[in-house]
Amino acid sequence: MRSSPAARPWRRRRASLRTWVALGVVVLGAVALVVLWKTGVISRATFGAATTPSTRGLVAVPMTPRAIPAYTRVTRDDFWDPAGKRLTVTYLPPQAVTPDLLTKWSDIWGRVLDHDKPAGYVFTEADFLPKGTRAGLVAGIPAGKRALRVQADKVTGLYGLQRGDHLDLVATLPIDVKGRAQSFGFAGAYAQQLALQAQLTNWQKQATVRVMAQNAVVVEPLTTRQVPVYSSTLTQGAVTRLRPVQEVVIAVDPGDVARLTEALAVDAQISAVPRSGRPDDPAASVTPDLDPVSPFGGPGVAPGAGAAGLTMVEAIAGSKRELTAVVAK
Repeated sequence: MRSSPAARPWRRRRASLRTWVALGVVVLGAVALVVLWKTGVISRATFGAATTPSTRGLVAVPMTPRAIPAYTRVTRDDFWDPAGKRLTVTYLPPQAVTPDLLTKWSDIWGRVLDHDKPAGYVFTEADFLPKGTRAGLVAGIPAGKRALRVQADKVTGLYGLQRGDHLDLVATLPIDVKGRAQSFGFAGAYAQQLALQAQLTNWQKQATVRVMAQNAVVVEPLTTRQVPVYSSTLTQGAVTRLRPVQEVVIAVDPGDVARLTEALAVDAQISAVPRSGRPDDPAASVTPDLDPVSPFGGPGVAPGAGAAGLTMVEAIAGSKRELTAVVAK
């Protein structure tokens, strides 16, 4: 059935209106997409496309993705990212790359770290020990020194010390006067003076203080490790148990090894005396020893030297013995 000539213009106008409405929807959708793209609401990742920022003009600098302990030999595996299946680097502008930054893998792989390296940092020459250093605990021993593993219950004052701190080790042995003669037979003009001086010096309550190590270095701070302890029982036979032991590794001069080992063997009271960590601390300063004060001399007089200007003479008459002070000439 044909439409009348009067209805044809209306149909044409309605089709044109539909076309304009569709065109307006398309334009509005395009404008909305542009606005959302500019504001960052949507991006290429929204549509499943990977976003790879441009690195043109930037310098690739190696960066560790995980923490690396001190004295470890750095290898390729320390930089491998299993998720991204690539070596971890960070891109820096050329003006941010200083001369001390290491940008070549050959300058990093195979080197031994001087200290703990946290994750997310680049490397400099100061992070490594000299080339040719062996990895492991021996890497932290300064050249020319020897290292001893000391239990914390043998030396007081080790808590709180960090790797690289300098300290002195001082051993103290008290004087045991039990069973010895505690009185002196003084004679002569200076008898009363010497008897009073012997009491004032309090010689019976003294100790010998010796410095076992000067300017020692902490190689490994206080750590706890499990030590196997073997025992035998009637019901279970041989049994192995683990006992926790706290230890510190200290590097000392070769001449101090024997003295420190001897002090540990005789159960001397050993104290750690930390040195200053400031750069202006004199490295040549030493901690002096302390000898017991002689009862026949004042403070500061070496043992056996006697009082100033006096010499002790022992007079024996039968079973009687006396000490006589005479003026030395």
